[in-house]
Amino acid sequence: MQRVAVTGATGFIGRRLVHRLLADGVAVTALSRRRAPDLDRSGAAVVVGSLEDAGALSQLVEGADAVVHAAGAVRARTSQQFVETNAGSTRRLIYAAARLRPPPRLLLLSSLAAREPMLSPYAASKRAAEDALAQEARGLWWLALRPPAVYGPGDRATLPLFRAMKRGLLPVPADGSGRFSLIHVDDLTAAIVALISSDVAGGQILEVRDGAARGYSWLDLVEVAGRAAGRSVRPIRVPASILRLTAAVGGTICRGLGLSPMLSPGKVREILHPDWVCTVNPVADQTDWRPSVDVTSGFRRTFEWYAESGWI
Repeated sequence: MQRVAVTGATGFIGRRLVHRLLADGVAVTALSRRRAPDLDRSGAAVVVGSLEDAGALSQLVEGADAVVHAAGAVRARTSQQFVETNAGSTRRLIYAAARLRPPPRLLLLSSLAAREPMLSPYAASKRAAEDALAQEARGLWWLALRPPAVYGPGDRATLPLFRAMKRGLLPVPADGSGRFSLIHVDDLTAAIVALISSDVAGGQILEVRDGAARGYSWLDLVEVAGRAAGRSVRPIRVPASILRLTAAVGGTICRGLGLSPMLSPGKVREILHPDWVCTVNPVADQTDWRPSVDVTSGFRRTFEWYAESGWI
């Protein structure tokens, strides 16, 4: 593996992946909407352009042995915007890669939410992106990787939770019955590298997780947070009705302001879904990758990074 093209290179996971690849001696071509000083300094070749720009995508994949599509929308004002960004960009990357001889490998960073596409527009758009691979990437080696909740240094999505935990509080759904898997960003990027570098068969949709086969409950997370933060953490039980009302009110306000809500009705349905556990870990079965970051040390390292960076 000599060169890897990466979309979403300025995002939480993409940035971490770029630095891992470069540290491994792999050349990287990264797509970015605008110049990013840290990306320029990293040593990656930067293509300035968007996921809607066919010319930029062609330039991105040229000479690449593999393409990792890590970009995607987690917030959008409409269902159509989710589909256009998450599924539409996947189709355009397929077309760009298919023109090359030989074509590069293509790995889509999907989401475990794609397992339940009826829950939210986001989940449906991630399933649509996977469907695009299955239907339109014939003749290409492709994989779709479904991580569960990803956390780690540099993540702004989980930052509010870590701030709350640092204060000794953790909001949890009132019934607390759900279980979910987690993965640290460094384990996820290592899994991506293992997949694109191995002889694993293409045409698969794979889930991935850390070493906890049964996942975690919300109360497990409270205990982990306490150990990692070095203080007692108390669960604050939030009724489902309050979550739904907050999403409805916030969505109305955001629509009026032309913004995309973080807590949407679909996101609430995802939060309340009882089973986000990856019972199998096929990446570990098919490659030499193994998860190496346990959740307590992962949380501790994340707390430390946030503190050193002045985020908490």
